[in-house]
Amino acid sequence: MPEGQKGGNLTDQLRGSAILVALRTGLLKKCPIHGEVYDPGQHDYQGAFMVASYLINQGDPLVAPFKDDRSQLTDLLKSICKSHAASCPQCSRPPNGHGGEASQPEPVRAS
Repeated sequence: MPEGQKGGNLTDQLRGSAILVALRTGLLKKCPIHGEVYDPGQHDYQGAFMVASYLINQGDPLVAPFKDDRSQLTDLLKSICKSHAASCPQCSRPPNGHGGEASQPEPVRAS
């Protein structure tokens, strides 16, 4: 078990698990450059809830902290998106950390 999860409280475990489900289902995305989690605004809650329910039915360790409580997981999935920025905070920063007349960051191009 990764360090930090073992001794963490239940709320942290539930939140961490819900974030991983949100990433798996596309509710949240992770910046490929900085690794920051953000909310792209594509809220397919119905699809995410179906995946979450499937994971619970399969006894997937990812959702084990929820102990088969689908409503707790789906409620947390809804609220998690609101707590993340709409884009990677690192990509959104102006060059050299200066505010003012900074230009927009260059879009990330797929290789």
